[in-house]
Amino acid sequence: MARASIVPYISSLLEPYLERIDANWSAQPETARTPTLPHLDDGKVNVRAITLALGLKQTQEQHFFKQRQLASAVNAVAEIQGLKPIGSRALIDADDKVAAERIAAVSSERDELAKALAEALAAVEELRKKNASLSERLALRDETGLVFRGEFD
Repeated sequence: MARASIVPYISSLLEPYLERIDANWSAQPETARTPTLPHLDDGKVNVRAITLALGLKQTQEQHFFKQRQLASAVNAVAEIQGLKPIGSRALIDADDKVAAERIAAVSSERDELAKALAEALAAVEELRKKNASLSERLALRDETGLVFRGEFD
């Protein structure tokens, strides 16, 4: 027998709760509003407090992280109240991973460019030495009229 989804049950409790939270928010003077949605000191939504306020078991808070429908409803209110949404840590971790990958790619590219630059500078130095040598040979030829074998190798 297939197990019924708990999401509709939680949604039936969550929607009126969020309406009350939003009404409390709207009832505050606009210039002195403070979040009415439970939150932590760092501004993140406190899912555990919401779960308990709904009369759910603490173990059921996982559904707010796993079920987009539940998280979206809470996050809509959180955004209005200036709070960080559910799953913001995962979003930050994903952003950090992308940034770390970009830094590694840029670092690798920088190393490759540094190597290519060093090789180019070495080639330029070699060409300068060869140019100076050939200039000396031309000057000697012009002074003496002496012709060298394999003059420009």
